[in-house]
Amino acid sequence: MICPYICHVVQANQNRYEYDDDGRNTFHEHVLVETKKPMDCAKGGCGAWRDGKCTYGGGEIC
Repeated sequence: MICPYICHVVQANQNRYEYDDDGRNTFHEHVLVETKKPMDCAKGGCGAWRDGKCTYGGGEIC
C-alpha cells in the first residue's frame, strides 16, 4: 500500500549566470527542480496506524 501523505522529496537548485565583456553579471536565472516519490505505508511503524488501519487525517498529498 502506498501512503498518499508521506513523500521522499529531492530538490536541486540550478543557477545560470551571464556576464558582459567587462565581467559584470548581466543575467541570473534560478530554477528549483523538485521530485516527489510516494513511499510505502509503514503500517505498525507509523504513529497514525491504529486498529489495523490508517487514521491520518491531515497533511499535504504528494
